[in-house]
Amino acid sequence: MSLDPLISQVAKDWEWVSFLAQYCAGPNIGKPVCQEVRWWAIGIAAFAVAMVIWWILGRLSKAYGRRHHRKMSAKVADAETMDKYRWSGHDAPDALTSAGQRSAKPSGKK
Repeated sequence: MSLDPLISQVAKDWEWVSFLAQYCAGPNIGKPVCQEVRWWAIGIAAFAVAMVIWWILGRLSKAYGRRHHRKMSAKVADAETMDKYRWSGHDAPDALTSAGQRSAKPSGKK
């Protein structure tokens, strides 16, 4: 398989596109031959704008999702749920230290 004919055709097509771009870029934009170039330019511009809008909406959607997740995570649970997760034992915040527990025990001495 030879790539020479393919490369030759691509070069010719590129030459024709560059000629049309230069010819239609100036005051010749109203000519009938430039109608197609104008529609292609409008289509490419519309595609670029759509891609930018898609990117912006994606970023906004991610930010909204993160905010919604934080907001839902910050809701306070009811008393029953809080009791399930309440600390108990020696490491609870309001638990007495070992010295406090010894001093709170009633001594057996009279």
